Amino acid sequence: MTDMDIPIIDFGHSSSSPGNVAEDLLKACADWGFFYVKNHPIPQEAVDGIFELEKSFFAQDHSTKLQAPYIPSKNAGFKPASSNGAYGKTTDPREAFSINKWPTETHASEAPLPPILDQARPQIQSFQKHVQSFTSRLLELVALALDLPSTQFTSQHDSHAENFDNFELMHYPPVALTEKEASRAVKFRISPHTDWGTLTLLFQQSIGGLEVRPPRYTSPSLDLEHETWTPAPVYDDMVLINIGDMLEFWTAGRLKSTWHRVVPTALHGGVDRYTFAYFLHPNKDAVLVPIEGMKRDGWVPRYAGIGRTAEQHIHARIQGQYGLVKEEGRKPEDVVSVAVGEVAA
Repeated sequence: MTDMDIPIIDFGHSSSSPGNVAEDLLKACADWGFFYVKNHPIPQEAVDGIFELEKSFFAQDHSTKLQAPYIPSKNAGFKPASSNGAYGKTTDPREAFSINKWPTETHASEAPLPPILDQARPQIQSFQKHVQSFTSRLLELVALALDLPSTQFTSQHDSHAENFDNFELMHYPPVALTEKEASRAVKFRISPHTDWGTLTLLFQQSIGGLEVRPPRYTSPSLDLEHETWTPAPVYDDMVLINIGDMLEFWTAGRLKSTWHRVVPTALHGGVDRYTFAYFLHPNKDAVLVPIEGMKRDGWVPRYAGIGRTAEQHIHARIQGQYGLVKEEGRKPEDVVSVAVGEVAA
């Protein structure tokens, strides 16, 4: 692995050598904001099971999938390719199914699941528990690396509290691009963005397309004409994780929420691409204030609003970036989907 590669963290040593793993994790988060994790605690059969589940769901006829239509106020349901993207605007066909909150014993999913997913509820519950345990340990290691109390971040991520956690199953139908068209990188499957929460876990299988803005570009503004982005390889036995805006905010920019995008490729343009992502968000009432001692001279937050709650931050970003709350007269809570599920990879 070189400095031009997205880092790989071996989680297998997280118990025997937590300090070393925490140090590697901190460097990856500070330099790239992206990292792969191998030997993670989520069983491969559980990951494979979700892939099989989503393939079965998307293989159904369109009318069957529409039995659980997307509900913006709950950020849950089926989003057909024709209406996917930011409020019906799409750069490339992509269909998705969003679950606003993984169903658990104490917090049932607020929106009904379609039959094929509802029948798999025990499987979903099991996967949810694996994700929660894994992300909690990751946040503990980040705190350790920063010489903070172990509960610094986990206390803001109560799995039983209200939050914007989102799980999205995604299917990208085949597209045909020439090498010339693909190299221009002007047609995005998902446009450049950062994620709005704490962490994003992306599970890929065989087919890639995600590109990450490498550390050598430090300007807050993008130069898409001249910048060369790093393709994120697909490792079937690893999970790709990236830092979100809220973790960057809490650490006063020490950890990076990095720009990334999804592009079609000529090589894989004629093949279906399946991915799924889990977006981890803090409790809605978590306050976004840089941790004491973290703030450095010259640091300017990516977004205004020191002292806001996580919920207020999400609503403000929706209004500021899309203007739909004001322009269309919608309530912020009716359009939270853009913040937590529209920017998956």
